[in-house]
Amino acid sequence: MNALPREVLKWLQSLDLSISVKNPKWDFSNGYLVAEILSWYHPKEIKIHSYNNGTSIQSKILNWSLLETFFKNKSYTIDKDVIEGTIHCKNAAAEVLVEQLYTTLTNRPTYRLTPRNHSFNDLSYQSKLPLHARATTSTAIKNNLANTELETGPDTNHLMNKTQNIISLHRQHRNLQRLQDPDRFGIKPTLGEIRTPKKPEAMPPISTGASKHGRRSRPVSANKIPDNVKFAEVQVKQSGRDPSVGQLGALKNQINSDIYGTYQPTIPLGEPNGFTAIAQHSLSTCVCVQSVCVYVPV
Repeated sequence: MNALPREVLKWLQSLDLSISVKNPKWDFSNGYLVAEILSWYHPKEIKIHSYNNGTSIQSKILNWSLLETFFKNKSYTIDKDVIEGTIHCKNAAAEVLVEQLYTTLTNRPTYRLTPRNHSFNDLSYQSKLPLHARATTSTAIKNNLANTELETGPDTNHLMNKTQNIISLHRQHRNLQRLQDPDRFGIKPTLGEIRTPKKPEAMPPISTGASKHGRRSRPVSANKIPDNVKFAEVQVKQSGRDPSVGQLGALKNQINSDIYGTYQPTIPLGEPNGFTAIAQHSLSTCVCVQSVCVYVPV
């Protein structure tokens, strides 16, 4: 009874129930007290003589099947996992059920510093025990899987999933223990943890003086373009239509066989010079079209 809020306790005492609530975990498991509470608010729908105040699993299933039908007809928000936890006497399941009934029937909230969760297991109790007294995997399955669940389980796969969830939760709890007390479990540090981290190497300073080859290194600021430098676009006007490659080859052969072929020009014939221009000479004219230069006799 200490787990229930004060306002819920006063509400239960005001109903004048036929059975005094001493241990909600066992008193509400068969659903008889739940039916008696509902009969105070819905006397026409709930007939108390239809419910059996027994402790067998058959009495529990029969009573709760009638109650679930009533909850569905009245659109009461009572969680399915809370009902199953109450049937199988799980820790804190009956307390959550009574609080949901109180909120639903009275339209009053319950005031609690920490909200309840619907994971009805013994982890909160196990965390308070010393490390040597905490449950093993087999003990965790025994404590969190009731015998009535084995009898009323729909199939084997459903029971296997429940067992696997208990084992996974127990492993997470054990891993947390290893992190909290690694010396007890003999956990040795890895090579990466033992290795002393090296400090990052400092970058060498940028020298603006003379290097070992005798040259002065250019400072970084020299790569920047000064603000007073302006760029202008240069447009080149092409003169006439450019001759074809075949015409240039024939003109080159003619120049080589000409009487003025003894003149050796300063620019070799056919050498690309990167621009298009016309240069005058005393003996020949150099025509450069599309980076190819040829000489024409004057």
